[in-house]
Amino acid sequence: MSSRATSQAAPAHRLLPSQFDRLRALIEEHCGLHLDESRRAALAAAVRTRMQHLGAPDIDDYGDHLERRSADAEFRKLIALLTVTSTCFFRDPAQFRLFRRYIVPALMAARAADGRRALRFWSAGCSSGEEAYSIALTLWDMGFYAIRPDWTFEIVGTDLNTDVLDTARRGLYSARSLRNLEGDWLRRYFTPQGELFRLNDDIRRCVRFEYGNLTQPGTLESKAATRDVVFCKNVTIYFKPAMTRRLVRGLHGVLVDGGYLLLGHSETLWQMDEGFSLVGHEGAFCYQKVPQSAGTGVAGPAPAPSARFGPRRPARPARGSRVPSGGQGPSRPDDSVGRYEECLAAFRAGDWSRAEQLLRDLIRSSPTFAPAHLLLGGVYLRRSRYEEAGSAAGEVLRVNDLEARAHLLLGIIAARSGRPDDAVQALRRTLYLDDSLALAHFWLGNLHRDRGDLNRACREYENILHRWERRTLDLTEEFALDMTAGQLVEYCQQSVERLQPAGS
Repeated sequence: MSSRATSQAAPAHRLLPSQFDRLRALIEEHCGLHLDESRRAALAAAVRTRMQHLGAPDIDDYGDHLERRSADAEFRKLIALLTVTSTCFFRDPAQFRLFRRYIVPALMAARAADGRRALRFWSAGCSSGEEAYSIALTLWDMGFYAIRPDWTFEIVGTDLNTDVLDTARRGLYSARSLRNLEGDWLRRYFTPQGELFRLNDDIRRCVRFEYGNLTQPGTLESKAATRDVVFCKNVTIYFKPAMTRRLVRGLHGVLVDGGYLLLGHSETLWQMDEGFSLVGHEGAFCYQKVPQSAGTGVAGPAPAPSARFGPRRPARPARGSRVPSGGQGPSRPDDSVGRYEECLAAFRAGDWSRAEQLLRDLIRSSPTFAPAHLLLGGVYLRRSRYEEAGSAAGEVLRVNDLEARAHLLLGIIAARSGRPDDAVQALRRTLYLDDSLALAHFWLGNLHRDRGDLNRACREYENILHRWERRTLDLTEEFALDMTAGQLVEYCQQSVERLQPAGS
């Protein structure tokens, strides 16, 4: 370490603008992680912790330590303090149902046909291992390890945080990590150990954990065309769009033709879906690499009721909705989706009476088709028929009480009906289920503003602005009440500028 006088640098508890810019540039260059202005305090705290461990005299000296050598080990320790590692087994149950009921059977059939009795899975950004082990538990519970001894099932989990990789290898988890396990899975696959639970050795042996930096040259190239399924969930939220595009191109190269890419529910291949087809099945979605050869049966994209910010963002039905398949799998949906598009066209044209009639007809023939109920709720919302709008939301929640958009509709109804306490409760529940929904942040910000809590109001408006920049914000057009994305963002920018000085 250098002997630069500490009096010439910022105290360890804060970062000067030049120091923040330097450190975040080093981090982004090394691992792609982009830290916006809102992460300044988090970076300062992480740097302070590492400085104390190393005995670095000041922040600039610590930056020199990172800069003058590769410092891979130090970057790993610093990144471990900056990234969120909270996860659980089967974190997205609907997506794992898609994996179990459609992806795995389809791949097994395809591999059996071409004589290659092997499937390879990659959990990229695996954190403490719950996702990779969920893949193994799924295959084990389907009986493949017992009834397909001549098959190879390779599951690899990688992460750039070596601390969580050590946790993954131990296979020791809290009850919170196991909250999504169904039936007697806890009894069959885990052994109590004090207040924790240890995953059985048979399952642990199915997974290999390795250090992996997705943004470093050679990481993706070394796996070219070798993976049948890649889980890369909640990784791109840390990246700038340019880095995300590079990563997506790399993951496309990693997958075999017809392989599948699964992202987090707030992520999408916005402006970078070339070579992929959107697959929808029973309310869950993933991307399939379009095969080079013709006639392999790539699933077509699933239409959706909600518009996300930005052009060419692939649309999708609300999470938890049923996209009927007519018994033919996700590549051949029945006419509910086509009829829904007609409803949506009438809705967008402002022909509320026609939209209502078409939606009622669609619901009679497909009573569990959630997008139709939600769009009908949007029609009622525009006509101030709040009781009927609430009933539409209730129909969705009766089938799936975790559908965020239904809770959002209830929150908007409560806010517009003068019930702020009920509105806040519903909107918080919405954001717990899906924090990408712009209108939940918007209405919650307005409610905090009206109560005089200007700091909280600004935080909600800023959440919209940050997600807008990352292209991960969902407008939910059926409840937007004629507000465009641009108008919403402009309103939030003006509100932050107007309220922040008063609330500081």
